[in-house]
Amino acid sequence: MNYKICLLSDHHISYNPRLWKEAFFWEQCGYEVVIINMWISEKALERDQELLKGHNIRNICYLNLIPGKISDRKRNYYRIRKRFYAEIQKRFRWGAPWAISYAPEKMIEAALKENANVYSAHLECAFYAGRTLIQKGKKVFYDFEDWYSNDYLVPERPVQLLSSLERFALNHGLFCLATSESMAQSLTAYYSCTRKPVVVYNGFSQKENIVLHARSISSKPRLIWFSRNVGKYRGLEKIVEALQYVDTPIELHLLGESTDEYRNEITNSFHNSVHSVHFHDFIPHHQLTGFISGFSLGLAVEENVNANRKLTVTNKILQYIQAGIRVLGTDTAGQSEVQEYFPDRIFLVPTEGSVQEWANQIQRCLNLPLNKSDDYLEVFNNVFSKEAQELKLKKLAEEHFT
Repeated sequence: MNYKICLLSDHHISYNPRLWKEAFFWEQCGYEVVIINMWISEKALERDQELLKGHNIRNICYLNLIPGKISDRKRNYYRIRKRFYAEIQKRFRWGAPWAISYAPEKMIEAALKENANVYSAHLECAFYAGRTLIQKGKKVFYDFEDWYSNDYLVPERPVQLLSSLERFALNHGLFCLATSESMAQSLTAYYSCTRKPVVVYNGFSQKENIVLHARSISSKPRLIWFSRNVGKYRGLEKIVEALQYVDTPIELHLLGESTDEYRNEITNSFHNSVHSVHFHDFIPHHQLTGFISGFSLGLAVEENVNANRKLTVTNKILQYIQAGIRVLGTDTAGQSEVQEYFPDRIFLVPTEGSVQEWANQIQRCLNLPLNKSDDYLEVFNNVFSKEAQELKLKKLAEEHFT
């Protein structure tokens, strides 16, 4: 009988590169791999299925909320229940699992039915499910993609429940992963646990590296920022404001899903400006690095909103490096950690710095000649690439999978 690994998430697979990179690696190692998740979007499901083509990975849906795939009565029940418990949390600070996600109990039910040898918990709902699975004698390891109890600190978020789940994960999980050394150290210190999470960076494969001579760069300065969602409180508004103090005409490109309201708000900010803004919808991962390589500067700015944002290392800053472009980021602990390896490619601005400071650094990045050497790729390959992270996962599997 094959050794079965079951990955748990309440997001679409295509929304979560850490999930599918891990799943592909376990498949490559010869394990039987199952992904249990929730479906909410027909378009995202199509992307999931495209991503899984050619892979021997089963995808099980524990709750299908795609309109037309579930009765309106059931769909409304799950949505109303989640809103109800979010309101309970907001008013009375009582954290129920249904304030985290639509149906944690159904994730647990599907996970137990699989009877896997080991489970991999991704995102908040899976942390809740993971606790129940361990209490029932199952083996679970956890991926701290974010410090959940310190992220999105809105009144309806069950912070105390999330904190208790994190403490349980660190003390009872088979092992834990984190996105940066800064986060791993902070989690260990905050929860006074004896085992530090293993750092698995958000890097992609060396095969996706873009060498400098292969880049096609526009003569007009072009800035790129990307994420699954493009919206407020990500530092973009400050970038737009800073561009008012930059004389060189610049194209600002924003890649990701956004509301019409936000697009209009940003677009109106460029009225009568020498600069322009351009929005892009979803681009398949296999095209992303090549797309990024045509830009002058990649933006990895964050607002100083919570501890999680200060500590994490997102995939965008590493993909900019892979694409061979210079990076402008904020001086968070996580991004400073990466900048130490690429001091001539990553330029940081104070998170709380003035708009003028940000503008000056943008202009400086555009004026400086780019180092033509590809030596930085060796550093990326050895420290941040997917292959380097897989060596860590392989070692963990040898130590813990029996």
